Amino acid sequence: MGFPDGRLGSVNTKALKLAAVAATMLDDFAPTTWIPLPSRGMGIRVLIDDGQQQLVATAQTQLDRAADSGSAAEAGRIYEAMYPHADFTWPHLRAITEVEAEFFDTGSPTTVTLVEPLPGAPVGDQPIADIARASSLAQSLATLHSADPEPIADAGFPVEDPSRFQFQILERLDQAAGTGRVPADLLQHWEEEFEKVALWHFLATPIHGSIDESSVYTDQERVLALSEIGRLRVSDPAIDLAAASALIDPSALPTFFSEYRNSRPRADEHVIKRAELLAEFAVLDWLLEAVDSGDEEAIADAGDLLTSFNDVLFAGDTTTQSEPTAAASDAEEPSVLDDAPDEDDDSPRRP
Repeated sequence: MGFPDGRLGSVNTKALKLAAVAATMLDDFAPTTWIPLPSRGMGIRVLIDDGQQQLVATAQTQLDRAADSGSAAEAGRIYEAMYPHADFTWPHLRAITEVEAEFFDTGSPTTVTLVEPLPGAPVGDQPIADIARASSLAQSLATLHSADPEPIADAGFPVEDPSRFQFQILERLDQAAGTGRVPADLLQHWEEEFEKVALWHFLATPIHGSIDESSVYTDQERVLALSEIGRLRVSDPAIDLAAASALIDPSALPTFFSEYRNSRPRADEHVIKRAELLAEFAVLDWLLEAVDSGDEEAIADAGDLLTSFNDVLFAGDTTTQSEPTAAASDAEEPSVLDDAPDEDDDSPRRP
């Protein structure tokens, strides 16, 4: 295998080994050059070229081949069948193999995948502020969510019942309340909203399940590809919308949600409301992850962020149930919501 000019003297040994493995994975592919690519958190990556086609080889040690790469390959086949006319593409897995730990000097076997390169580039840390790309992302998700979920269920991918998903959220609220880090007003706000029965009257749809800054590929005008498709499942479309909203500048969010509604007119009437609540809930998930890891600094940071969010969310609410005393005012006790939602006798109650 050859090398691009000037690259031989600074060859990354593991990247070179990866290129060598990739060169043996397809009978009809004999690459002559390779170029290291940024990791993007996915392990070692190289672009290999045989003069007629280019493929991306990736080596990952923390990858469960059966659960992750196998799912991605099957998800790719389902995408092909379900979205033949989609305006975006997705990873097309060409080959997969596993090499012993000693080859890359790692603690466990390494999974090597060979995929076709995706067009565009990941969104990254720069929020989407332009109307064109915000609209394109909304249209892409509307396309995903409009397909028949049956092929996904038949292929063995997860199918999440709306009521079960609601119960899981309420369980996480209980866990967060136990940390003592969630302000009382914010906790009450989430409990009241997530216990509303009407929010959960919808049919689960196909969802991407892993929308983030590295999985959405765009050019300057539109979404070109979605990666990380192995978490395909049937669940609440609000999950994708909430994750996507984190990639969009607040000024473009109204356009994003409006375009989604226009592109998917049969969406349930509460999907945007659930997406907004799930986006808020991401802060609480961060707290729970920090607690699980035992990272005291992260726990404190998450608690501070929850307090700040509480202050912003209830900044205009100065009404309390009774006139505060001077001592209470000095203590800066949180105000009590005076516009709580009506009681719903059918609301689910946690044990």
